[in-house]
Amino acid sequence: MSAQPADERLHALFDEYHEAYLRENPEEATSLGRNEHNDRWRDWSQSGRGRWLAAMRGFLSRLDAFQPDALNEQDRIGLQLLKGKLEREIAGLPYEVYLTRVNQLFGMHTVVYLTVREMPARTAADYENILARLRAVPRYVEHNIAALREGMQKGIVQPKLVVDRIVKQLRAQAAQPPGESSLLAAFRKFPEAVGAADRRRFSGEAERIYEQDFLPAWEKLRKFFAEEYLPKARAAIAAAALPEGQNAYKFFIAYHTTTDLTAAQIHEIGKREVERIEREMAAIAREVGFEGTVAEFEESLRSSPRRLFSSKEEMLVYHRDIAMRVQPELPRLFSKLPRMPVGIRPIPADREAESASNYNSPAADGSRPGWFNLKTYRPETETKYDKAALVLHETNPGHHLQIALQLELAALPEFRKIYRATAYTEGWALYAESLGGELGVYDDPYSRFGALDSERFRARRLVVDTGIHAFGWNREQAIEYLGDVSEVERYIAWPGQALAYKMGQLKILELKAKARERLGGRFDIREFHDAVLRNGALPLDLLEAQVERYIAGRR
Repeated sequence: MSAQPADERLHALFDEYHEAYLRENPEEATSLGRNEHNDRWRDWSQSGRGRWLAAMRGFLSRLDAFQPDALNEQDRIGLQLLKGKLEREIAGLPYEVYLTRVNQLFGMHTVVYLTVREMPARTAADYENILARLRAVPRYVEHNIAALREGMQKGIVQPKLVVDRIVKQLRAQAAQPPGESSLLAAFRKFPEAVGAADRRRFSGEAERIYEQDFLPAWEKLRKFFAEEYLPKARAAIAAAALPEGQNAYKFFIAYHTTTDLTAAQIHEIGKREVERIEREMAAIAREVGFEGTVAEFEESLRSSPRRLFSSKEEMLVYHRDIAMRVQPELPRLFSKLPRMPVGIRPIPADREAESASNYNSPAADGSRPGWFNLKTYRPETETKYDKAALVLHETNPGHHLQIALQLELAALPEFRKIYRATAYTEGWALYAESLGGELGVYDDPYSRFGALDSERFRARRLVVDTGIHAFGWNREQAIEYLGDVSEVERYIAWPGQALAYKMGQLKILELKAKARERLGGRFDIREFHDAVLRNGALPLDLLEAQVERYIAGRR
């Protein structure tokens, strides 16, 4: 790091932006363990959005006053990151407001459940916050309906099949009585710090709010999607069908990959990667004496009862065991490990069918661990051989190691600790899967085959996502190619996000090969990983510059 001192004015602006961002995004503040905004939801009203847009433009204008050449290296990175983030957020605000928040995975409705689950329930004040947030749901619903009506007038709407999934989720959630809803889980088991009188008061108030405020609002939201939004939803699944759709998909590609690659280029990269990976899969099939095709080998594994799970509990135990086996091996590959732990839990039943396994970051203050949310839906159809790669991806050394370490980088401005670049974050997690051999979990041909299957899955995403949104593929064509209905519908709802995994992984592998070649015997895998991780998430061009700097320093 340069000896030049940090620019105090710039850091004050960084801090001012960070606090404004958390005020504007109280749900994200909750996920970070910042509890001062836990009594409300983001303001999606037209005036609220206009206020935040003006604030972002104001921050951007003030950042223009700083000259990069006059700053030290870390301040230059921070300036570039924040300017880029603000520019992308301003450009993408219409898509966020009208489009991507309408999805079956992390949509505006699931945000309510995810956020309440992450809220602390340790004190009476915590319970007051949960009640206040539940009480505020009707207003949250009103603002979202009004915003989506704006999108409908502009023709910026999701496909009908996405809306169908959301209506089913809302119907299932609204059918839950108070005693079964996960929204009221905290009121079924109180901590000792909450006295008996408060327990009775909180329980009664929670049930009343749930029945009199939440349920009518949720039914109103369901009715809006079913009777008003669905008839206006588009039949075409491609982002290209949106107004100025080609430009919209170009934005999504650049946003998620942090590259200027075209859909056609990414499509071809995906096809080449699929071919390469399948050659390696075929070699493993021959290694174990199988004479058929890769597809036939996969079918033989899927039809073997001993390679499938029998229950949700077995799935949880299996994944937790892999995570425990990995933990003591990590110091051989990493000089720094996160202090915060990670746990594995099932995705709730009300949304497990449409959800994919995913990760929730820990609270920045250490009050809540990271969580790998495992899809345990229909365990009897889930194979074991590919699950080691999944654990590496979601926990250590994948998402948890990278994101928890980033939260713990004391020298960085606060906004950089939560900065996200999809290609970096998902690319790192996919790269982490390739370390399974060195970590001792790819200990037989079948787990190695499973790791390749996982990688091929991400390579196929390049083909399918671009196929759907740029080259006219229909849903059936995409399902036939990928073989997974829920995944295809995820790409339909969330254009471009699926491209980030492979593009980021390929860049990290490219940089690793470059460092190994240039440094020869001086190459140290722990130093390389430190060079990739020590600045937190970065766009891929900035990541490459940092690795080049590390190589030059070692030479």
